[in-house]
Amino acid sequence: MSNTTPELDEPIHVVPYDPTWAALGRALAERLAAGLRGLPGAVGGAVEVEHIGSTSVPGLAAKPVLDVQVGCAAGDVEAVAGHVRGLGFEDLGESGVPGRRYLRRRSEQSANVHVVALGGRLWADNLLFRDHLRAHPEAAARYARAKREAAGATGRLLAYSEHKAATVAELLAEARAAGA
Repeated sequence: MSNTTPELDEPIHVVPYDPTWAALGRALAERLAAGLRGLPGAVGGAVEVEHIGSTSVPGLAAKPVLDVQVGCAAGDVEAVAGHVRGLGFEDLGESGVPGRRYLRRRSEQSANVHVVALGGRLWADNLLFRDHLRAHPEAAARYARAKREAAGATGRLLAYSEHKAATVAELLAEARAAGA
């Protein structure tokens, strides 16, 4: 699916940090990991699950949507995505990010699952970005400003993502230069 798929675009809003997000993200990651361990073959043994995104950074304003990253062998992405679909998530394919399967659930606690190659560039970048924001409050504050500005200017997911893309790229470059 391309990143212009109408189903992908949705209304968004950014809210102040909610301290329950850490526990909710951890619980979702644990549920996914437990379910994936039960899969046959190599899939269950080579999977890691991490709470990522803004809801994983204490104090950071965010869309009230948990983001969880599932890392697995590149050849297992389809099987893992199939399992996540079976848990009630809608599969939106790569959604404009080659190498990533994007699944979402919109319910009382909305969530996104990103299935990527374990140890690959997307896996590493998402963890590096999260850890950089956690360790550098000034970077998190800059990102929060960009997020609020983007949400206020656009109100829609795709335009929001595009609006804050330069700030994300700058922060990721800083994280790489700092080594985390």
